[in-house]
Amino acid sequence: MLLNTLRKLFEKVIANRLQWEAARFELLHPSQFGGVHQNSTEDAGSYLIHLVHAGWDKGYKTSIVAFDLAQYFPSLNHSAITLILDRMGFADIVVDFFADYLIGRYTKTFWENQLSDPFPAAIGVGQGSALSPILSALYLAPVLQKFHTERPSDQLISYVDDGMIIIQSKTWEENLKKLKSSYAVVFQLTSALGLVLEHDKSEVFHFSRKHGDSNPPVDLGYAPYTGSTPLIPKKIWKYLGFFFDRKLLFKEHTMRYARKAFLATGTMLALGNSVRGLKPKHKRLLYRSCVMPIALYGIRLWHYNGARFKGTMKELTKVQRRAAT
Repeated sequence: MLLNTLRKLFEKVIANRLQWEAARFELLHPSQFGGVHQNSTEDAGSYLIHLVHAGWDKGYKTSIVAFDLAQYFPSLNHSAITLILDRMGFADIVVDFFADYLIGRYTKTFWENQLSDPFPAAIGVGQGSALSPILSALYLAPVLQKFHTERPSDQLISYVDDGMIIIQSKTWEENLKKLKSSYAVVFQLTSALGLVLEHDKSEVFHFSRKHGDSNPPVDLGYAPYTGSTPLIPKKIWKYLGFFFDRKLLFKEHTMRYARKAFLATGTMLALGNSVRGLKPKHKRLLYRSCVMPIALYGIRLWHYNGARFKGTMKELTKVQRRAAT
C-alpha cells in the first residue's frame, strides 16, 4: 500500500513537470484540449462555436467529422513515446526514465520460500495514472502538427481520444471532398503511430443557419461508410456532453440538462422541510454546488454577448423556480 501511494505521488510530480515543460516550450498543438492543464470540454466546444460563427460571417458552410480512437491508452507504443520525448527535446534523464519505466520491465513473485522465474510486467500508460493525460497528449501532438502542415486550410482538434475534422468552404460538395481527403490523412497519421481509428463510430454533422438547407451524407472512403452506404448526418449531434443543432440554438442541449437539474431539485425535497432535515442554508449550498453545475453545463457555448438566448433561458427558469419552492 505504501509503495503504491508513493508511486502515485511521484507520477503526479513528474506529470506536473511535463505539463510545465510542454507549456513553456509550446510542444503541444493549440488545438489539443484533452490532457492539458487549464483546458476543459467547454474550451473545445467554444473553439468549435467560434469557428462556425466566423465561417458564417465569411459565407462559408461548416462540416465536421468526429472520430474515435479505439483503446487509446493501451494502444500507445512505449518505444514511440520515448522517441517522441527525445525528438521534442526533453532531457536525456527524462527519456531514459520513461525507457526504463515503460519498456522491458520484469518481475518475480516470492511465495513459500520459492522464487518464480521472471515474467513481463509492463507498467503501461494506465487510464487512471496521473501520467496518462500528458503522455497521451504528447503522443498525439505530432499527428496534429503534421496534419495542419499538410492541410493548413482545414482544422483538426482533439480531446484525448475524441478527434474532430472541421472543414469550411462555399459549398457542401466541396466540404464532402475535403472531409474524405482529410479523414484519409488522419487515418494514415494515426496508423503510423499504431493507433486504431474506429470507422464505424465516426459521425458527420453540417452546421447551417439556412432553414431547410440540405444535409448531405459523406463517403469517408472506409467501410462501412463507402459507396452506397455513406455516413448519414444527424439532426442533433452529441460531442463531449454538448448537444449541437445545426443553427447552434442549443434548445435541445438546455432542455436535456434542465430536465436533469429539475429531477435533482425534486429529490432535494426529501432531504428536509421547515420542521426537520437539512436547514435552508444547507439546501441552498447543495443546490448551488450540485444542481446548478448540471443545469449550466456548457453555458459558455450559448450564453454570450449578442447571442439570442431568451427562449433558451425558460427551461433554466423552471429549475430555479422549482428550487425556490
